[in-house]
Amino acid sequence: MSRFSTLRTLGIVLVAVALPLVAGCGGVSQEEMDALEVSRQATVAAEEKVNELQAKKARLERKLAERQATKKALEDKLAATKQNLAK
Repeated sequence: MSRFSTLRTLGIVLVAVALPLVAGCGGVSQEEMDALEVSRQATVAAEEKVNELQAKKARLERKLAERQATKKALEDKLAATKQNLAK
């Protein structure tokens, strides 16, 4: 979540820096508009990447939990088998 917050903050800062330039001047150059659009697109792409990585992390955590549950069940079964054999 920290990375997402950082990227969002970066986007807000870029907009905050560009806004006075746009509002303070009578006209906005095409170069400034292009730079703002590039920044916006970079922010959107970074946010999408963060969302993808968070989804991947969630999938991997679920998979790990499933495997840990399977391991615990097999360990319990092994202990029961050993106990039955010891009788």
